[in-house]
Amino acid sequence: MSNPSTPRPPFSATPPTVEPSPSDEELCRTLLAAYDAQLRGENEVADPRARVERDGPLVRFTGIETGYITGPRDLGVEGDALDALIARQRDRYAELGVETEWKTRGHDAQKDLPERLRAAGFVPDEPETVFVGRTEDLARLEPRLPDGLRMRSVTSLADLRAIDAMNAEIWDESHAHADELHRILTSSPENMTVLLVEVDPDAAPAPTTHTTHTTRWRTPDVASDAASHAARDAGAPAPYDATPDVPSHAARDAAPATPHPASATPTPPSTPLHASRIEFVPGTDFAGLWGGSTLAAWRGRGLYRATVAARARIAAARGVRYLQVDASADSAPILRRLGFLELTTTTPYIWTPPAG
Repeated sequence: MSNPSTPRPPFSATPPTVEPSPSDEELCRTLLAAYDAQLRGENEVADPRARVERDGPLVRFTGIETGYITGPRDLGVEGDALDALIARQRDRYAELGVETEWKTRGHDAQKDLPERLRAAGFVPDEPETVFVGRTEDLARLEPRLPDGLRMRSVTSLADLRAIDAMNAEIWDESHAHADELHRILTSSPENMTVLLVEVDPDAAPAPTTHTTHTTRWRTPDVASDAASHAARDAGAPAPYDATPDVPSHAARDAAPATPHPASATPTPPSTPLHASRIEFVPGTDFAGLWGGSTLAAWRGRGLYRATVAARARIAAARGVRYLQVDASADSAPILRRLGFLELTTTTPYIWTPPAG
């Protein structure tokens, strides 16, 4: 995750000015330097409960269900000193009795860091590829969905729990992030927008069979009228305005429980077909695209592409220059086709307290 939703100390490093180059290779080097300067450290955890602790070059987060450890590209220590630094982090989370993640990058200076993490009991998870795209280019994409579907921004705990249920179905394991995302959307709504794609209840019935493929999966941040006019005046596409929650869940929950005698059987809540989010990182040139997941029967139909386009328009309205994605092997080809540039890889190393 990225973007703190509670005030943090001012960012000390001056973010480098990033100007596009005719050479993708040169641009990638420049963007990677900006990524290292702006997106590694206190900006990486959004949960308002997270507490920042420092140990030499490292930043670790406590006070949340799963700890998190991160640091600069060059930790400035080697050999036994690096082993001791790793052991202190493990021992701190052992004291707390919680699992933790140490996020590594493929271009880190300490090339033996993964080996030393494994020796200390950290287990590597699936690697991902870090992509960055220029917002102004991506905002020109059309957020088009198949007929019969709609996209809306969501903030309610009920919708976020429905997304958790969808992810549990996709991955066949628990993905309980609803409470965490709801805290962020409640405390710092300007830092996150969550998008959901579902069957449009006002559209014609959707097909009951779909082609399946093998590909897989932090108040709404809708641009103001002023931002929309500014974007049009600059010749950019209008910011995407995802349908907000209507009616509000608070109003629905407060309605009388007794149905009207003439009412038909209530329609059950729509099942999410896809969900994803954008997180803004204040004081940087970046916003992060996270959590893109699609039900198997709806993959290969442009839902992920549509939400990338929608989130790019939201970011453009905020003046964000770059969009960053930690992509799985399934998302990577889509992002390449859309114009994202591949910067590095990232692998989380997980340490779990011994049972008992």
